[in-house]
Amino acid sequence: MKLIPVFLFSFFTLTLISCGSDDDICLSGEATPRMKLKFKTKSTGKMKTLDTLFVNVDYGNGQVPVIAQTRVDSVLIPLRVDENNFTKIYVGTSRIGSPSEISVNYSTKSQYVSPACGIKKVYENVTSILEVPNPVLDLEQNQTQITDEAKTHFFLLF
Repeated sequence: MKLIPVFLFSFFTLTLISCGSDDDICLSGEATPRMKLKFKTKSTGKMKTLDTLFVNVDYGNGQVPVIAQTRVDSVLIPLRVDENNFTKIYVGTSRIGSPSEISVNYSTKSQYVSPACGIKKVYENVTSILEVPNPVLDLEQNQTQITDEAKTHFFLLF
């Protein structure tokens, strides 16, 4: 008789302990990384904080507003995850006026992360072309691979 409560208690405790694992939740930044951009002044090369920034991205169905911020020193921009090997980015410092147009070219590789996170895209051989240079005056490449969001990949020169 006393064996049944001990068995049930042990079964319940083991069930609670074995329910969770590290693969149940994808929280530690293992998803497809975004491209990190920071800003510099072209004449001095010093880091710059922008008063306002508007970023639109063309993911294949026209421009989509991604960022509209004030007092910003860096931004993270998601790139395309389909089979295309480029993303068009439009950067402006006001809602009106023509933005700068940047074409980011890359090759992608799929990388398995875990059962909960699945597969992420890693971007390799990343290059960019400034197609319309106003208000962004130039680009400075810092990384040729996008594997995480910790490093700055490009500097936009204003």
